Amino acid sequence: MNAIDYALKMELDGKAFYEKQSKESKDLRIKQIFDMLARDEQRHYDIINGFKKSSYNYKGTDTFKTTKNLFSEMINKKENFKADVNVFDIYKQAIEMEKRSVDLYLNEAKKSTNKDEKEILLKLSEEEKKHQTILENLMEFIRKGDEWVESPEFSHLDEFDKFSQRDKY
Repeated sequence: MNAIDYALKMELDGKAFYEKQSKESKDLRIKQIFDMLARDEQRHYDIINGFKKSSYNYKGTDTFKTTKNLFSEMINKKENFKADVNVFDIYKQAIEMEKRSVDLYLNEAKKSTNKDEKEILLKLSEEEKKHQTILENLMEFIRKGDEWVESPEFSHLDEFDKFSQRDKY
C-alpha cells in the first residue's frame, strides 16, 4: 500500500471512529466535538484523494475556533462534560491515532518534492496535532472537572490560537 492509500485509509478509519463515538456519547457537546472531528477527517480524505489527480487544494476548517469557543463557554459557565470515566481508554486510542497521522504527514512532507503537496501535508499534520490537543483537553476536562477550570496548567486552549491564526475559514 502506498502512502496516499494508507493516508486515505487512516482518514476513513478516523472518520468512522469519531462517528461511532458521537453516536455513543450522551453529552450533546461531546457529540458536537466528535461530529466536527469526523467532518475534518472526511475533509482530509477529500484533500488527500485529490493528490491522485494532481490536485493540491487545501480547504480550511473552523473546527478549532468552534471547539475553543465550546471549551471557553463551559469554563465561563462552570459546566462539565457528562461522560463516563471508562471513555478514557477510547480517547487515548484516538490520541494515538492522531499522533500516527501527524507522523505520517510529517514524514511524507519531508519526502515530497512537490511544493504544493508538501505545504498541504504540513497543514494536515498541524490539523491532526490540533485534533490531538482537542482530545487531550476533553480528557482533562472530564477527569478534572472543576479543578481543570481553576488550574490553567490543564488548559491547552492557547495552543489553538497559534494554529487558528493561519486557518482560513
